[in-house]
This record gives sequence, C-alpha cells and structure tokens, in this order.
Amino acid sequence: MDSRKTGPSLLLIIVYLQTQLTWKQGASQPDTREPLFQNLRQLDEQLQGLQGTTLGHLQSTVDKISYSIDTHFRLLTQQYDSLSRDLSDFKASTDAVLSSVESWNLKLQKKIKKLDMRATSLERALRATRVSHRLVHEQKVALSNLTHDLHEHRNHAASVKAHQAEVRDGMRSLQSALVKQQIQLNQLEDRMKSLVQPSGLHSRSFSQNPLQGMQHVTKPQPKPSKKGRMQKRLPSPRLSAQTRNHRTEKGLRTRMHGSRQTVFQTESHSQSKEVATEDTELPVRHKIPQLPLPQRAATICNVNSMLLFPSTSTENYATFRKGFTTSLHEISICTWLRVDVGYMGTLLSYATADSDNKLVLYGRNISSAGSVDFVIGDPVYRELPIDNILDNRWHHMCIIWSSIEGQYWQYTDRRITSTGSRFQKGYEIPPGGTLILGQEQDSVGGDFDEAEAFVGRVAGFAIWTRVLSPGEVSWIATGKGLPRGTVITLDDVDQVKGSVKRISCGCLEHCT
Repeated sequence: MDSRKTGPSLLLIIVYLQTQLTWKQGASQPDTREPLFQNLRQLDEQLQGLQGTTLGHLQSTVDKISYSIDTHFRLLTQQYDSLSRDLSDFKASTDAVLSSVESWNLKLQKKIKKLDMRATSLERALRATRVSHRLVHEQKVALSNLTHDLHEHRNHAASVKAHQAEVRDGMRSLQSALVKQQIQLNQLEDRMKSLVQPSGLHSRSFSQNPLQGMQHVTKPQPKPSKKGRMQKRLPSPRLSAQTRNHRTEKGLRTRMHGSRQTVFQTESHSQSKEVATEDTELPVRHKIPQLPLPQRAATICNVNSMLLFPSTSTENYATFRKGFTTSLHEISICTWLRVDVGYMGTLLSYATADSDNKLVLYGRNISSAGSVDFVIGDPVYRELPIDNILDNRWHHMCIIWSSIEGQYWQYTDRRITSTGSRFQKGYEIPPGGTLILGQEQDSVGGDFDEAEAFVGRVAGFAIWTRVLSPGEVSWIATGKGLPRGTVITLDDVDQVKGSVKRISCGCLEHCT
C-alpha cells in the first residue's frame, strides 16, 4: 500500500520538473517543442511500464511476505499450543509433587511430635526410674531393719526356750496345787451335804447346785469355823488361778515354735478339760442370723450411665453419633473417672481431615504417671497433673478452655489443680470431626496404639461449648444436677467396641 502511493507521487514530481525545464528551454528555443513532447510521451510510457512492473513485483513480494507471515504465525500458534500443553502438564505434575510433599511434611510433623512426646515420656520414665531406685534403696534399708528386728526376735525366742523348763516345772507345781484344791473342794461339798440334809431339802436339787440349796434354808445355820470360811472362798480363787494360767499359756504359745509349742498345747488342753467339768454349765448361745446391710444412700445421682474399659487393647473404644456442628471458641469437659491402672491413658481424641490432634487428652503407659497432655491444635499442648486420681477410686475432673487470652482451668474434686493463659489464644476448634473415647486417633477414626488406650471407668461424661463457672463445677461434683447447654453426653454414644461395657446407673455409688 505505501509503495503504490509513492510511485505516482515520484512520477508527478519528475514530470513537473521536466515540464519546467522544457518550458524554460522552449522559451529560449521555440523550435524544439515537438521533440520534447515526444520524449515526454515516451517517458510517460516508460514510466507506466515501470509502474506496472513495479506494481507486479510489489504484489508478488507482498504475496510472498503474507504467505511467509501466515506460515510463521501458524508455526508460532502450534508452538504456543505445545508450550501451553507442556506448561499444563508441568503444573499438574508440580501440584502432585507439592501435594505429596505437603502430605509427607504433615506426616513428618506428626512423627516429630510423637518423637517429642516419646522423648518427654522417656525423660519422665527416667525420672520415675530414679525415684524407683531411691525407693528400692529405702526398701533395702527397711529390709535391713527388719532383718535386725528378726534377729532380735530370734534371740528373744531363744531366751524363751531357755526358760521353757522353768515354765514347765511351774505349770506342774500349779497342776499339783489345783489337784489339792479339788480334793479340798470335794471335802467341802461333803460337809455341806451333811449340814443341809437334816433341814429337809431334797438331795437332788442340792446335788445340781449346792449353793442354790443353801439359799432356801430358813433356819439359821451354825457358824462355820475359820477353816470352813476359808474353804468356802476357795472355788473363786481356783477359777481365777485357772483363768490366769490359761491366759498365761495362750500368751506363751504365740511365742513358742516346734515341738515345745505342742507340749504347751497338750497341757493347756488337759487343764481346759478340768475347768469345763468343774464350772457351771452355760446356756447354749443362739446364732444370730446375718441380715444384709442396708445400702448406703446415694448422693451423686446425675451420671445416668457408665462406660467400663477393662483392658489395654486397640479394640476398646466408644464412638458418638454426633460431633461438633459449629466452630468452638470455648469448651468445658467434665466427667467422673476411676483409673484402674497406675497411669492414665488417652481419655478422648477429636480428629478432622486436616489434623488428627485437634482436641486430645493424651496419656500413655510409658508416660509419667503424674500428668497427661491437654492438646488443642497439634503440636501445642499443656501438661495437667493427675497424680491424685490414680488410686482406683472415683474422682471428678473438669477441663475448661477459652480462646480469649488462651485461658484454661483444671478442676479435680471441685478444687483448681492447674490453670494458665496464652494457650492457643484466638484459636477455634473446627466442626465436622470424629470424637472417640478411650483411644488416640492417628487418622480419622483409626490407627490406634495399644500403649495409649484408657483403662478404667468413665461416668457422667459431658461437654459444653462455653466456660463453666466454679459454682457450676461444684454443682456437678456434688451431684445436684447438670448445668444448661450440654452438647455431648454419654447418652449420645453410638457404639462401644471390643470389651467396653455400657452400664446404666443413675447414681455414682451404684456404678460398679
């Protein structure tokens, strides 16, 4: 287009210049005009031919350039499409690699967290081992003291054995004295019979109880002599001496061993036979029937039911039919616990697709027996003391958290045992996860570890999505009821797995 416009313009300029030149020459030479016009015509024809030729060349050049541009454009378009496809494939492969790297990173963080927990647990176990070594040392000292006491007791027993012959001689002399007293008693009975028969009393009733016969005598009896009065008082000292002797023998028997003890038992048995024949026969003792003791009145009657986790197994856990429907900025967890082993396993765990440790009360059998980990949003956690509940008895525990200032409180039997702040401040627990009692989830609903299982009893478990006041915690612990707003209780349990048992008991005292 530009070359076409330039050709005629150049031609007009040349014609104009040639005309001016010819006009000037014609003015000077008027006779040369005709050849000039002929030259101009020839020149015009040449210019037209040149213009046609130029236009043909320009058209062919334009066609070639246009074809070349179209070809290059198509090639560039094909190359662009190829590059686009390559970029799409590279982006897809890069996204897949990044996703795998992210998943591996999450797994690596979880493994690092577990390794940290295990390292902490090993440190606690090491401290516990040191404590156990100290206890073993104390037990060795106590054992040495007991050994010393045992030697002293053996020496005392040897001294008792050394005086055994003397004790036996004393017992024989005592037996001979008792025989003499028995003879004197028989003589006294004969004299009393001779005195009572003339008064008209029946000999049969007197023979049964001579003292009872003397009570019925109405006429005055002759005043006995001093010897007779002493003989009357003999039965009471005789029985007292036998009783004292029997008690002395019983005390000696507990400190004698082997054949010497058998000798004392034989002699004591012979003396007890004599006492049984001489004493007045006692009435038969009637057996009192044992009635069942009345059941103690229950006071904690707000638990409704109990879950029993009997042993450490990955099969023992409980699931809920519902979870959290909204994000949680506050939470209160209260329950009655009875731990049957020397440590507290994982009581509950709440896992989502993003993280398996959104909310965990984590414990392990190699952990320190005195604490558990309160986890909110892995790997942030706080240690809570539990050493005062590991006594196989019922205890009430409440754990409360608020994202405002990250404050948390732990109540044990109505008393605050732990508190703090700046624990996941501003954090929110997401909804849509899975809540499980008795196990720690390494993936949603699974990947349990037997060492992390809970063993014991859980009663009155309840969750609130707000912060309970100290008065409300005391209200629950004293069995007066449950505060408003519970979102999850044991009534919402969907399934109990393995050997876990669900027991209905309205009152805590009846949960056995």
